[in-house]
Amino acid sequence: MIYINMAIAPQSIRKGTIVLFDGIVVEKQVILEASKEWAPQHETMFKKLLKQGGSFKAKGVSIQVFPPDQILTSRGERDGGIQQSDPLARF
Repeated sequence: MIYINMAIAPQSIRKGTIVLFDGIVVEKQVILEASKEWAPQHETMFKKLLKQGGSFKAKGVSIQVFPPDQILTSRGERDGGIQQSDPLARF
């Protein structure tokens, strides 16, 4: 099959994201070069894993993705951020 790929965009890989190719940490440029040869379904899978983490295999290479840690509350839920109050409300 012939695929017309656009590869992964550099801004897709955020700071703090760790990517392993066969257990070895790789730089962003290596990922971008490798993604030029991936099938479209591999690109889609990689983009999903950038958000949620996980692993898959593409072109015989085992790829593991560890996204940056999210800030959690004491309940283990995602932090909702700063609570906005109504400036016209009376206290």
